[in-house]
Amino acid sequence: MNDGRRRRDWFVIAILVFLVLLITLVFRELLNPIIIAGALAVVLIPFHNGLKKHIRPSLSSIFITTGVVIFIVVMLLVSFGVIFANGEYIQEVFNSIFAWLSIGGGVFGMSVNPFVLDIQSIVDSIIAAVTGSIGEILGATAYYSIIFMILFLFLYLCILYGEQIFHQIWALVPEESRPKLSILNVLLSDTLYSLIIVHVGIALIVFIAALPFFTFLGYGHVLFWSIVCAIFALIPVFGPVIIVAFLAVYALSLGDYFGVALILLIGWPLLCAIPDWYLRPVFMGKRSKMNAVLIFIALFGGIAIMGVMGFLYGPLALAILTGVYRILFIEFCGENQSFHSKNT
Repeated sequence: MNDGRRRRDWFVIAILVFLVLLITLVFRELLNPIIIAGALAVVLIPFHNGLKKHIRPSLSSIFITTGVVIFIVVMLLVSFGVIFANGEYIQEVFNSIFAWLSIGGGVFGMSVNPFVLDIQSIVDSIIAAVTGSIGEILGATAYYSIIFMILFLFLYLCILYGEQIFHQIWALVPEESRPKLSILNVLLSDTLYSLIIVHVGIALIVFIAALPFFTFLGYGHVLFWSIVCAIFALIPVFGPVIIVAFLAVYALSLGDYFGVALILLIGWPLLCAIPDWYLRPVFMGKRSKMNAVLIFIALFGGIAIMGVMGFLYGPLALAILTGVYRILFIEFCGENQSFHSKNT
């Protein structure tokens, strides 16, 4: 008797799953750009939905993807432009530090020969090294160019078809399972959204906070230091600390102990501790409704284990585990309550 349901061919399904796993294994190097593209698409799809009301969806996706590329390129050009424009000042800073290290035969027992940092000789050494390994550099450049091209092509596709594909997959989920799985869906989307928006927002906050701090510090080149701090703020935990430590050493080389105190007592909390240890996890927790301490552990634990990409994978892993916990709690305890208002 036919009950209206089509019998699934599990043999064919098993073969298809095997093929997908095999292809994933072979092309595993592309997983990072695909995941990054998907994460960006989650944030950008709402803008796409608004823009496609006025123009074709394909053009909307092209405009948004192009806008992301232009934004990244402009930020890189401005950052490098400011840094190179302050080349002489950077040389003075390093010369001051090395001169301080060489006073009296060294510092902390280190025997450091006096010398002046010669930027030109360093540039010549870099050119010689580049010339000697030009083949490897060209190969690496071509490889990363292809990776970035793939990332942005996937971003275009994810913006254009991501919502449609999601709804097609969601339609396969049984009706009785959707309320529970929607917990996981909401957690992942909110975590991705908050992660990217907060990550860029923290860098902007650090830049704005750095402007008055470096103005008050009185070393000049306020825009340069502020941009450098904002760039390093994109590297959670370790980035801003490097700049603050470098500044403290520079202040010591100048004999400016008041400046050292300002850097350690005001600069470190303002540019490092508060943005990374408080604002980043708290802002992410407000959107994803997860405990700020757990987000702190996920961010820094992910970075410690997986490097820079850990800042993405750590919170995603936490979102999945939190969703699993909430679903299992509902399933086994019979509680049909919503967890969205709780900080688990």
